[in-house]
Amino acid sequence: MSRIFYKKSTSIAFVAAMLILVLLVCMLLVTLMQMNSLKQRAEKLNEMIEAVRKEEMDLQELIDYLKTDDYVREWAEDHNRISGDDITWLNENIPKN
Repeated sequence: MSRIFYKKSTSIAFVAAMLILVLLVCMLLVTLMQMNSLKQRAEKLNEMIEAVRKEEMDLQELIDYLKTDDYVREWAEDHNRISGDDITWLNENIPKN
């Protein structure tokens, strides 16, 4: 059987180079798997951000509505603070802007 390497130092260098190559390939695979996971996480976070933005807009619309006279009248009538006749009187006598 013929010898592949004539010097011991050449065989050691070859084995070391192969181990480094295997290590680099493993690191590349781990990095690619992490990238895919991070992309999925980023997409999920973007969806969550959009949902929160929509919810914020809905809440702002609700806050704006709660500041109106119409809401106050509806609330007062629903909680029996004023009667329907009072609402009619308010609508007739208080000008709307």
